[in-house]
Amino acid sequence: MKSVLWPSLIPCLVIAAGHPALAQRSAENAVATADDAFGSTVGTEKIGIYNDMEVRGFNPVRAGNLRIEGVYFDQVAGLTGRVRAGSRIRVGIAALDYPFPAPSGIVDYNLRPAGDKPAGSLALLRQAYGGVNVEVDVSAPIIPGRLSLAGGITRNHDEAVDGSHFINYAAGLLPRLKFGHGEVMLLASHILQAEITSRVVITAPGAFLPPMPEPRRYLGQDWAKARAENTNLGFTAKADLGSAWSMRVGGFQSSQLKHRGFSEIFVVADPAGNARHSVVADPRQLSRSYSGEVQLAWRDDGPTLRHRLLFNLRARDKTAETGGADSRDLGPVRLGDFDPEVKPVFTFRQTDQSDIRQITGGVGYVGRYKTLAQLNLGLQKTDYRASFERLGRTTSVTDRPWLYNATLVISPSPRWLVYGGTVRGLEESGVAPESASNRNETLPASRTIQYDGGARVKLWTTQLVVSAFQIEKPYFSFDATNRFTDLGQVRHRGVEASISGPVGKRLNIVAGAVFMRPEVTGEARTLGRVGPRPVGVASTLLRLDADYRTPFEGLTLTGSVVRTGPRAASARPYAALGGAQLFTPAFTTLDLGMRYRFKLEDHPISVRVLMSNITDSRSWKIVAANSYQLNETRRLAVNILADF
Repeated sequence: MKSVLWPSLIPCLVIAAGHPALAQRSAENAVATADDAFGSTVGTEKIGIYNDMEVRGFNPVRAGNLRIEGVYFDQVAGLTGRVRAGSRIRVGIAALDYPFPAPSGIVDYNLRPAGDKPAGSLALLRQAYGGVNVEVDVSAPIIPGRLSLAGGITRNHDEAVDGSHFINYAAGLLPRLKFGHGEVMLLASHILQAEITSRVVITAPGAFLPPMPEPRRYLGQDWAKARAENTNLGFTAKADLGSAWSMRVGGFQSSQLKHRGFSEIFVVADPAGNARHSVVADPRQLSRSYSGEVQLAWRDDGPTLRHRLLFNLRARDKTAETGGADSRDLGPVRLGDFDPEVKPVFTFRQTDQSDIRQITGGVGYVGRYKTLAQLNLGLQKTDYRASFERLGRTTSVTDRPWLYNATLVISPSPRWLVYGGTVRGLEESGVAPESASNRNETLPASRTIQYDGGARVKLWTTQLVVSAFQIEKPYFSFDATNRFTDLGQVRHRGVEASISGPVGKRLNIVAGAVFMRPEVTGEARTLGRVGPRPVGVASTLLRLDADYRTPFEGLTLTGSVVRTGPRAASARPYAALGGAQLFTPAFTTLDLGMRYRFKLEDHPISVRVLMSNITDSRSWKIVAANSYQLNETRRLAVNILADF
């Protein structure tokens, strides 16, 4: 990466000459292409201390901080991998010149655009617990230099650690039209989830962790199978409007239709595993969001001063149906035992509906003085309106804050730089968890603020980054009536570090660490209803990813080590624990694998074998206070990718 002071202001601000040819999947390698350890995805490979679901202890997807090629996207339904090539986490040093950053980080998806030559890829993926994926990607010019097409199809049978499974059929299409000094790309993505058995949720309200069931032993009902459709339609366009002006625009519709849904919940009463089993069934529910953004950029490149000015307008209109569920108590059961029951006749009530409308306008500026300094400023005004209707009663909330960001970068030499900045945002808070009395209810948006600063040093071929940060936002957890609601404030204060790059001629490493002090404040803590630690947030996370090219042609060895620190499992403190919260213990996982690349009749082929968690470390995934699912155990994945 060249000087971070001026990498052309991110795709949002620059009209590129064109996309590279469709990336050939046999060459996918997340470690070799990573600039830092803060999180990136290439194809099926994910590395780094952060990911789409967790950045500095928060969830950027739940916060609504998604972009497609730099354009704002309000996601209701997931994108198929047939249109999404990967993603990058924009946080800390990776967001220094990113326009309008967000406190919880931004996930920026990049697409699989068509190139100027015909190309195709076939992937056969043996999933971790035995399921099989078949993926086909194609790319072809229709009118050379003018119109091209990329797309693909998938059949995915995936199995989970608790024995649940799903079958997906997906298709994606990306037509691209070039004209003059610009281009338009259309996007269509559809995923049919034909058969979904739900992940079992285990709740244990007491001062103890529940006994851990055996992996791969499904405890749910065979008849409780959900069905859903996920659709995304949209476009992005960009054009050079002259020597100084450029424009980028995008619009998307994201929708999810749940034909039926189920949740399986075991409420554990004691450490021996005595529990009650219940099933919650959902009626047909539809959620849809229309979103888009217009960006207008002006640039002036002088001999010593360079200026970039960005005007943006983004909006969304989102509706979501929730509730209407019917639950059945299936009676007592010993956790870990099969509990087959006859399917009851469910009676659904009227669904609830939430509506969110938001429009945001802003102006941003990035200025650079030679290679010595850079200033990134942004000011936005947002108008947020949300309403929630249940049984004919409507509640509403509005918020119209000013949002801002400011970052200063100083780079005395090409080898090192220091930076400091702040961001204020309005972020989504997600929905209430399955075990809450207001299950799946849309939560109100949260005002958030972040301060961070750090330094980057280039040492020979490697890059070292160290940053400190503090993020504050409202804290949501269970109240005395089991309602998931705002109970105070949470602050994540910590230090993160990354080192990446080649070590010698054959070894590439990406290593990262984050050390945090997450803390809850507010009236609920003062009254002893919640403890000082937020639920599910580890104070320590260490990760090392390595890629070693052996002397044998085409053979590469890979490895990852991840250390996750203790996490608070309960929101409230317990007298039985001396007034402390319940914690899950720290755990370490080790992954080892190999990648072998070769050619068969001039067609590149890659075979990757990955054994994850080879020591079979057992741990809990904390989905909410006192609510758990099994974390991944030992598993084997085999991927075969061929390019044509």
